[in-house]
Amino acid sequence: MEKYVGIDIGGSFIKYGIVTETGELLFSDKCPTDRTNSERVIDKLVDIILKLKHEYGIDRVGISIPGVINKNNKMLTSGALDGMYKVDVSQILAERTQTHIVLINDANAIAYAEKWLGAAKHSDNFVCLPLGTGVGGAIFINGHLIKGRSGAAGEFGMMLMGLGKHEPIAYESASFYCGAVAGLCRIYNLKLGNKDIATWERDIKVILELAESGQQAAQESLSEFYENTAVLLLNISLTIDPEAIIIGGGISENTTIMSGIKAAVDQLLERYSDMSALGFPEIKSCVLGNTAGMIGAVYQMIEKQ
Repeated sequence: MEKYVGIDIGGSFIKYGIVTETGELLFSDKCPTDRTNSERVIDKLVDIILKLKHEYGIDRVGISIPGVINKNNKMLTSGALDGMYKVDVSQILAERTQTHIVLINDANAIAYAEKWLGAAKHSDNFVCLPLGTGVGGAIFINGHLIKGRSGAAGEFGMMLMGLGKHEPIAYESASFYCGAVAGLCRIYNLKLGNKDIATWERDIKVILELAESGQQAAQESLSEFYENTAVLLLNISLTIDPEAIIIGGGISENTTIMSGIKAAVDQLLERYSDMSALGFPEIKSCVLGNTAGMIGAVYQMIEKQ
């Protein structure tokens, strides 16, 4: 049975493992991501690949990474990995490890995995919407991933939801309204008047607990986050008209947050009669959890063979 290295580079952790041609994860581990230092990230990836190459004799590596990946396997943007912008990750890793490296946008990797083995297994037209540090996105139409002109199709996190005059324009993007950290945690800390990013509360579970205990700032932050996300889902639905919108990221595993998002969508539909008449796609949670990025990165490699 063929085996591959699957790596998922996130804003917090690098997850890696051995994935078979049938999608079975034989081994996995993770280590922290130094998201502001590209050299350290590259060095860590080299160590991981060489170790797995030595132990398993594998020379094909699929890597899920934030950012837009063009048809030439090059990164045009780097998402939450600030220090990786314009770094030629695939070429550097291929040269230093003597392996075949294929990059894939992280949201596309999740969508591939869910189409292969997960919540989208029986859907040909769906959107995958990871709500992680920021917001990602992937679009499947008629069973095929849509990449677009530059590879940016589905980059919903870069869509503008406002247009402030005094903040950097990126602060008006969907990632800063609907992401887990950039969205919910940012909203909460600013409601508390805390502008010192270094001291921000970033644990969503803490915000949920505070909301449940009655803290007004936490309750208002969640309500605002749910409404923002409902607007994003509605716009996606009207633009693409998918069968399902599959939400990924850690948020998708939290039943309280998923229920809050669905309730906000229902409330929005009550106010928007034309949209209500069209009906709304099914909102699902990803089922492969933290393994989806690794599995999807490998699936793309298998598909390209």
